[in-house]
Amino acid sequence: MDKTKQRNIIISVIVLTAAAVIILITAGFAAKNQDYEQSSWVLKAYGNSVALYNEDKVATVYGDIVLDNLSPDDIRIIESGIAFPTREEAEQAIEDYDG
Repeated sequence: MDKTKQRNIIISVIVLTAAAVIILITAGFAAKNQDYEQSSWVLKAYGNSVALYNEDKVATVYGDIVLDNLSPDDIRIIESGIAFPTREEAEQAIEDYDG
């Protein structure tokens, strides 16, 4: 292989490696900058209904959701608790049980 081809291959490998590193670093920063709140939001049984907890404190009680009206699988899941990174995601999930 002549020196020009060899040099071009080396340059191509360096450029592709640099591009890959930049993409990985950018992806890492993008993942780090999510709008997630630090605390955990958990939907969990509250008596015979469901409540949204934040750091083990009741944030909202959904009294219109009665555990007795749900399937045994849903009751077991809610009794265990369902964690969400944001309040909005928890509120969207509660719509599955509401109504």
